[in-house]
Amino acid sequence: MAHSTPFDQLTGTLDVYIAPVGSTVPGVTETPASPWVYMGETDGEQSLQHAGALTYFRDNEHQGPRKAVRPEEEVITVFSLVSLTLEKYARVLHDVANVETDTVPNPDTKTMPLQRGFVPTEYALLFRGEALSPYGAWPGMYVIPRGVFDAEPQPTFAKDGRAMLECEFHALVDATQEEAEQLGWLVVQAAAAT
Repeated sequence: MAHSTPFDQLTGTLDVYIAPVGSTVPGVTETPASPWVYMGETDGEQSLQHAGALTYFRDNEHQGPRKAVRPEEEVITVFSLVSLTLEKYARVLHDVANVETDTVPNPDTKTMPLQRGFVPTEYALLFRGEALSPYGAWPGMYVIPRGVFDAEPQPTFAKDGRAMLECEFHALVDATQEEAEQLGWLVVQAAAAT
């Protein structure tokens, strides 16, 4: 066995944070502070998809392809949020400013429109795990510096009273980042702190 270290990227719940595009990304061992907003933890499976098929080019002199390029590329995260509030739900649909609190009736009420609108709100997203590093039981995080919530978010209500929201977040190119990191990056702790 060539690789005897017993660690792979571990699965489990991940913490989801969002912030305005351009927000300073915290260090991998730091707790995100304002303007980062804690959206909650994930439940069930979560995934990060590297989408974008290759296009192959051939010539008349060879049977096999001679060149391959990737004309389009996407990074998509899919997860379910738990501990759902109207404010978290509104951020996924469009904007937290859409949640209105009314104190006139007793008890207080909150209202959130269900229409998402024409232009989605852009966010930066952190997908953090306490044991996400493949080098040991250390933290790691996926950073998507610019993106939007997409798909058709579906709230589900479990028998135990928990509300969950299925989410899909699509990275958008952030031209302020280095070219290789414009759709995001993964950073993990690779050794014990000294």
